[in-house]
Amino acid sequence: MNLLEPTSAGSAVAAALVVAGAPMFSAGLRVLRLRRKLIGLTERPLPEAPSGFVLTSGQVALESPLVGPLSGKPCAGFQLEVRGSGGGALISERRSFRLVADGVVARVLGEEGAWEMSSTAERRFSRGEALSQNLTALFARSPEASWIRRFGSFIVTERALLAGQECWIIGHGTHGPPVDLVEDLELLQRTGTDNLPHRSVSRSGRSEPDVWIRADGYLQFLKIADRRPAPNDLAPPPWGLVLTAFGPLLSLTGLVYLARAAERWRALVGG
Repeated sequence: MNLLEPTSAGSAVAAALVVAGAPMFSAGLRVLRLRRKLIGLTERPLPEAPSGFVLTSGQVALESPLVGPLSGKPCAGFQLEVRGSGGGALISERRSFRLVADGVVARVLGEEGAWEMSSTAERRFSRGEALSQNLTALFARSPEASWIRRFGSFIVTERALLAGQECWIIGHGTHGPPVDLVEDLELLQRTGTDNLPHRSVSRSGRSEPDVWIRADGYLQFLKIADRRPAPNDLAPPPWGLVLTAFGPLLSLTGLVYLARAAERWRALVGG
């Protein structure tokens, strides 16, 4: 059997290779750019109102009320680690918050970021022990956690980013709100029948932040930690760079096969 001889099945595979090559190349390019950004990245003070891909730090200030389910301490976000003989489960809640340093304020859109938090509380529960109303609602979100609770005794560890705590951020900073966020806010604030945005005043009375920090639109990277991270250690492994060559190679292979198939079918039709 000659694998180079064009067939209908082979053409379908070749078309799939052409399609698959583009995302592979994009993933490899993302690895390359992220490595370049992270390796050698140095911390910039928040009072400088840094922009672009930055590492900065400050104290956590809350934008909405949230407390750790075990510690009861105000926090910007938490993660519960549930461990028992029935396995393990994670339950988390993360919100946007403000980072403050020397009067300069940054708003961190951290819901989708990677959070690294120290343990703030831990408790062992026996089988059938009653949970608080808050914990019951949180366990209801996770089938795994509910199963562990039914299976026997378990341990719950809380990791939280507490209000007033020192925090480090690696992400993309801008001096104005992201365009997509502005559009979402205007859509939510539309009122009446004139279809015009209604400018509401913040109930907290807070002024607009000096910097907005979120995940980079292309790199899709946002790190939030209560200890200073080492950017070099966060860089993706170099083997991911192989995708930058492997992706185009797949697409080129598929295109060559399809071109060969087109020539053969053209000859058959002409004959």
